Amino acid sequence: MEKLQFPISENIKKLLALPPVSQIGIIVQDMDRAIRYYSELFGLGPWRVFVPEYTDKTYRGRPAQFRIQVALADFGSLEWEFIKVLQGPTVYEDDLGKDGEGLHHVGFLVDNIDERVDAVKKIGIDVIQSGRRPGAKFVYLDTRFIAGVTLEFIQRDHE
Repeated sequence: MEKLQFPISENIKKLLALPPVSQIGIIVQDMDRAIRYYSELFGLGPWRVFVPEYTDKTYRGRPAQFRIQVALADFGSLEWEFIKVLQGPTVYEDDLGKDGEGLHHVGFLVDNIDERVDAVKKIGIDVIQSGRRPGAKFVYLDTRFIAGVTLEFIQRDHE
């Protein structure tokens, strides 16, 4: 296993093989206030607000019962996601405790999430939270130490 270091080696970049950024995830404490603020400041919207019904949930390698509210808005090819914790523990609460509201993750749409997770585990990157809902699966990777932010892989079912 190659040790991660800065600057990121070409081998690490090749193993990660990140596609273009597709999502910016932000932790919020007040969903209505966040939507109003980002709508007025950046012109984001319309927003799709829902509580995803995830299955196969894990948190730090163990089964989990977290529940979140999500708001999504498209801005060109970039999706903005707001996340409000309804029930934990979650990786979001970990970051709220350290950093408060704000940037949580940078997300990437991928075709084969399981292969990508296997590849990043080989270079010492662990999954810190995951889940599945009808039409999609996600994993958060423990990448703050190399990227300054959590990276997320998102796989959506092809329709």
